[in-house]
Amino acid sequence: MANQNTRRCCEECAGGTEKSEMMVTCIGKANLDISYQVDEVHFGENHVSFSVDFHLGGKAANVSVALKKLGIQSQLIADIGNDPFGQRITEELKTFGVISLLKVKPAMTGFTFIVVESDGTNTMFNYPGANLLLSSEDVSNFEKELLSSDIVFYQTGAGNHEEIIRYLKTLRKPIFLELSEVVEIDLLDEIDFASLNKQEALNLTKERDIDRALEKLLSYGIKNIFLKLGEKGSVHASRQGIISKGAFKIKPVDTTGAGYSFSAGCIYGILHDFSVEKILEFANKCAAITCTRLGTVSAFPSIDEVEKLS
Repeated sequence: MANQNTRRCCEECAGGTEKSEMMVTCIGKANLDISYQVDEVHFGENHVSFSVDFHLGGKAANVSVALKKLGIQSQLIADIGNDPFGQRITEELKTFGVISLLKVKPAMTGFTFIVVESDGTNTMFNYPGANLLLSSEDVSNFEKELLSSDIVFYQTGAGNHEEIIRYLKTLRKPIFLELSEVVEIDLLDEIDFASLNKQEALNLTKERDIDRALEKLLSYGIKNIFLKLGEKGSVHASRQGIISKGAFKIKPVDTTGAGYSFSAGCIYGILHDFSVEKILEFANKCAAITCTRLGTVSAFPSIDEVEKLS
């Protein structure tokens, strides 16, 4: 993947307009994450952890917190249950300063068990719970808030993604889509920004080669693609070409929140009219710092920490 000339990222989508306070609305999953630390996972054996952490989880919730820690005001649309997990999520959002647009549904709040090994590798077990009940009606109830947003972030796999994406398109706001689950191809036409990892790209396009997968994703109508490659860095693809950026060399402690932090970094760069290369560098920094700390929301960096990393 050869680098092309540095350029601005989809200027017609975000415009780089400075406001006194930028706003991003995040839509998707809100979970309670329960993290266990072990030396190494051995399948079929008993494991004992002396370090257990409860914290906010779910891609949309995590991105909303990561953005807030970078100085971007965020608000979260998600479904929770009327239970202690849902109450804990509401309290944590308030602590981080994220505007809560949650709806209580007749289901258990979603949660995730995360097992973190000593080399930073994580294994997750997810229970989606109330996240599956998220509907376009839940989202449209906050149309005023959506229309006042600079970017709308939505993760596939949360609720009825077909109805939700079709509704969001009617608002004519820039959409940043986290393609964590396979979606119908026609939904991707005219999507401004999309983020996904290598395996997600291959699954969605049914390709075996990542270059062909990127070509196919662009043919579906996505304007800007941010591809997460872990320790190999990241890639931006558009009809103007492909730009890649290497990862920062770190010793990972916990990789759980890296992808969320990367997406938040991309959104920050888009809102501040960074060049594509600068967006990738900034987002890679966000992900790298996150990997050097245990946990997820507690591991996300502040804007000062990102700017100091060289």
